Amino acid sequence: MELISPARMLFAVLTTAAAVLAACGGSSGAGSTPTPAASSPGGTATASSDTDATPEPARTTAAAATPDTAARAACAVAKSHAAGDSNETLQSGGLKRTYILHVPPQYDGTRETPLVLNLHGFGSNARQQASYSGFPAKGDREGFIVVTPNGTGAPQHWNYPGLSGTDDITFMRELLDRLESDLCIDAKRVFVSGMSNGAAMSSFVACAMPDRITAIAPVAASVFPRTCAGVRAIPVISFRGTDDFCVPFEGGTSQCGQQFPVVAAKDAMKSWAEHDGCNPTPAEQQFSASVNTIAYSECTDDTAVVLFIIEGGGHTWPGAIDVPRLGATTHEVSATDQIWEFFVAQGSLRR
Repeated sequence: MELISPARMLFAVLTTAAAVLAACGGSSGAGSTPTPAASSPGGTATASSDTDATPEPARTTAAAATPDTAARAACAVAKSHAAGDSNETLQSGGLKRTYILHVPPQYDGTRETPLVLNLHGFGSNARQQASYSGFPAKGDREGFIVVTPNGTGAPQHWNYPGLSGTDDITFMRELLDRLESDLCIDAKRVFVSGMSNGAAMSSFVACAMPDRITAIAPVAASVFPRTCAGVRAIPVISFRGTDDFCVPFEGGTSQCGQQFPVVAAKDAMKSWAEHDGCNPTPAEQQFSASVNTIAYSECTDDTAVVLFIIEGGGHTWPGAIDVPRLGATTHEVSATDQIWEFFVAQGSLRR
């Protein structure tokens, strides 16, 4: 395998994809998982319960960069909002839903701004996920809005389509409606990322709203929902640890949270590649000493499907704080940084 440096992260697959004039035809593929309930991975576990209540590191204030916001399209009507965090509520399905809205310092309400929806794991919450993922600080540096919503239930979680209970797809749709009404959002740069149960949910959200979601980035779970059959090609970047005890890398049954059968990580990403009409032969590269990548290119609409494999990695977010009870956390790669690079590259193709 070729050793590549982190500076070359978005590998040739993305620059190559951007230059392809005639992409492959799309397909739902034969790699589909079973029904949503059967294919959905569970959450994470603590030493005493099946939850992902990660400890919260001290909040740090990252120095704001100066992204080229002037190059962004103007909104027809200015929609001002103060920078920083705000706790928001939304009525959906007869429930009072809550979320944390983080607005970067560069936002002035006049220029279309990218949006990242950041979904927590089983038993976790919005505050923990915002801190654990580091997306708000990244948003401050790069000039994008981050919305980290709360699931429902006890333990708190996301409810997949096809299961009884809270309709979280409707909630996500109504949340996007609210955000696009209140803020100057770039509707062609709306992304979803998540951890574990939230990772799986990101896939279901994209398949339910393919016209509104530009790309997704599931971490610590990989799912290709059958509900995606027939929808447009969706760019996907995912991060998986080979020693993930909760959502096994090689497939099987999740060992904590919602204990569903899960497919192997590589198989799930192969199904995404088939759906996206990619060249069936991926490029495999060594990113660092214990991090490898599998990247599918030549996909429909210049999309891409990328899997980061963390050798010895646990049920954790690469580059985040160490959470020993969830396994090893690599610091050879920052999932948050690589996700944003992928989102930027894919967003530039959606104009």
